Amino acid sequence: MNRRINALFTIAAVAVIGATLFGSTYTQTQIAGQSLDMQSMDVDVLEQIHQMGGLQLVMPQAFAETDCGVLENSGRNVVEFNLTGESVELPIMGGKTYNAMTFNQQVPGPTLRVTQGDVVKMTLTIPDDEVTGHGNDMHASQISAAAFESVNPGETAQYCYIAEVAGTFKYHCSGVKLIGMDQHVLSGMYGIAIVDPANGYKKLMVEKTSGSGELDRKFYDADALEFQLQYNQLYLTPEGNYDAGAMFQHHNTATVVNGMQFGYVPNMAHNLLVKGDVNKNIFVAQPWNGLENKQYQSQLLFVENDQHVRLFVQNNGNEPVFFHIVGEILDRVVQGNRVQSAGTETWNIGGSQGAIIDLVFDEPGVYAAVNHDYAAIYTGAASVFVAGDPFGLNPVLVEKGVIPAPVASYAYALGNPSDAVPPMGEQSIAHPAINIHGLYTDEVASEMQESGDYVALWEVIPVVAEILTS
Repeated sequence: MNRRINALFTIAAVAVIGATLFGSTYTQTQIAGQSLDMQSMDVDVLEQIHQMGGLQLVMPQAFAETDCGVLENSGRNVVEFNLTGESVELPIMGGKTYNAMTFNQQVPGPTLRVTQGDVVKMTLTIPDDEVTGHGNDMHASQISAAAFESVNPGETAQYCYIAEVAGTFKYHCSGVKLIGMDQHVLSGMYGIAIVDPANGYKKLMVEKTSGSGELDRKFYDADALEFQLQYNQLYLTPEGNYDAGAMFQHHNTATVVNGMQFGYVPNMAHNLLVKGDVNKNIFVAQPWNGLENKQYQSQLLFVENDQHVRLFVQNNGNEPVFFHIVGEILDRVVQGNRVQSAGTETWNIGGSQGAIIDLVFDEPGVYAAVNHDYAAIYTGAASVFVAGDPFGLNPVLVEKGVIPAPVASYAYALGNPSDAVPPMGEQSIAHPAINIHGLYTDEVASEMQESGDYVALWEVIPVVAEILTS
């Protein structure tokens, strides 16, 4: 197979040539001290690139097999993944909104979960009334977005691939023939694919010591309670539009986890349970308190003590994620089904990179998962796990009839947020209850509520409040 690439472009040249050919408003590159005078460039070269239909970053001969007919008849398990590219208006902190680009009217897009070796059949549809075309680049594949190009409004396109490598992988809009990709991705068109290992996840070993300093190794079953945390940034004008100039300078407006700033912090129900008053906040930042926020009302992440917890962490943005859980040690970090670290305090996850992090919360308590970049923490990247019963609420909840007996996690009484819970795999521990929470449009939230698979927390809180205050 011929894998030669006839034309190579530096990163700087790609940015500048793309800006000239396609009328981009970009005025600078991220590489300091380098610039190109477009007027002095060979016009024939530019015309040749234009005739190519844009910048072809990978030659077609290098692609893996993508023919759906061939792969569907290969005897492998086929998983269909259907996406719709739509621009909608979504809320941000402070009561404002921004103009988002989404897959399936939510940010992030739906999570794909498959087993290593499965065939993924990805179909992208763009509605007639969408403002622009969109593409799709799935990093779990071994093909380039240039092969798929973009789908125009009113059209549908499809491709297939084999999920060969286990791990977590970003997928995102590839713009229109790769142009405007930054705007589409940083406006919300991203998500993850979880590829479970063909032979399953491994048991978790955690080293502990006795009071005399003796070393003890404890093994936890591979089954785990799972969460997904996807990090990104927003670069916005005051009007809520994408700001390319701010992106080039790395001046982000907000840091988001699963699309929201401070989406996993206490709400008014937690205030009531802990403080006895819905208006007395128990955390330094609680921007999504009120019942009127419905699916956007913040929620905590509840786990049991001495339970294997598996986190699928993905960095979809421009800035590094220094993943850290305050008060805990990351017992194991896995990338590409290979253990990268054990017993570490923080793990650095670069842009368009993910990690599977396993840990056990030993003691009852409140633990903040952060991007340990202080700017990121203070602009939205703080999510709160609550392990066990640190507030001693079990007796109160039992006495008031909210639960029949003490529980190992508040999830049995309050549930966990839907956007932080990935699709179930063979080695997933089921969450006791899942609430509707996430950067979803009202249409998506209504469909979730009608399905009967999720709890609408904004309807439950008044009932619980009445019980607790009676």
